[in-house]
Amino acid sequence: MEDELHEINGRTQNSVLSKQEAVRVGNLVVLAQPDQVALDQQKQHFLARAYQISETQHFVLCQKPFSHKTVLMHTFGQAEIDADLICFIENELPSFGLIPTAKDFGATLFAVLASTFPSPRDQRTIWRRFCFNSLVKLRDQIDHPLPTSPEVSYIAPFATIYRRVLDLYTGQSFLDVGCSFGFLPVLMAERVPTICVMGCDNNLDAIRFSTDLVEVTGVRHVTFTLQDVLNATILGLGTFDTVAALHLLEHLPERDLPIAFTHLLRMTSKRLIIAVPYEQQAIAIYGHECVFTKEKLQQWGKWCLEALEVPGRFWCEDIAGGMLIVERLPG
Repeated sequence: MEDELHEINGRTQNSVLSKQEAVRVGNLVVLAQPDQVALDQQKQHFLARAYQISETQHFVLCQKPFSHKTVLMHTFGQAEIDADLICFIENELPSFGLIPTAKDFGATLFAVLASTFPSPRDQRTIWRRFCFNSLVKLRDQIDHPLPTSPEVSYIAPFATIYRRVLDLYTGQSFLDVGCSFGFLPVLMAERVPTICVMGCDNNLDAIRFSTDLVEVTGVRHVTFTLQDVLNATILGLGTFDTVAALHLLEHLPERDLPIAFTHLLRMTSKRLIIAVPYEQQAIAIYGHECVFTKEKLQQWGKWCLEALEVPGRFWCEDIAGGMLIVERLPG
């Protein structure tokens, strides 16, 4: 653990800001405070300047009447920035009009992360800390399931999903399509070091984050590549005993789902694992474009069996949303 942390810190050895510095994103200014006392002092400072103060569980917003400028304050430190911030921001800030689009959401998330670091800020160091902190919490929650899942969390549901995938995988090769930050391939390689693991994503930043996480953790037999599940070039990766696509399909337009399922099935030699959230409506700030229900997931399971044209079976499970498992049978 200490070696990994040393690798993450790089040039930034201190977990406390050497001086108070803000991060500006458009009309939003994000300011990290070292503790609650400092945060309260800053609130008084903005109140004295006629700012209106609003508070959520994790943030303080300071907005001046007749001005588009907003100051967002928090007490997160470098040790606390992890993927749960995604849900804190999504749950607490939309009502203030700060994150109308997925792009705004991403910019706000990075501004909060960056505000915990002193200048000059290095993006790679910031994302490395975020990814590693998230991985540490995922490891712990996979091994020690929480007695009660938090109402607002990114990590808790994914720890549940990853734990089930680690139980379900079969064979000697594993592909994670839409690997995002690379958490699952790294976890798989750590726990099953004898198999070949690959992750792919259509976002170059995701591939960079994932590759960096492999470097930090020192796992072997893991590779990442830039691929799009909707592009036939992904079939050039070959076939894998187990293929996973976790919280990927909801990001696709409904009309593209048959192409995605076709490509996923063609790359799967034994077992395909799909996970999706169940939503009443697509969450735009996450980039979701279609909605899944239990009934719809069952329908896609039947579709997959017809598309296989060989003996197979499927079943669905309730795992932090829905999970569809499609299996090719011998014979």
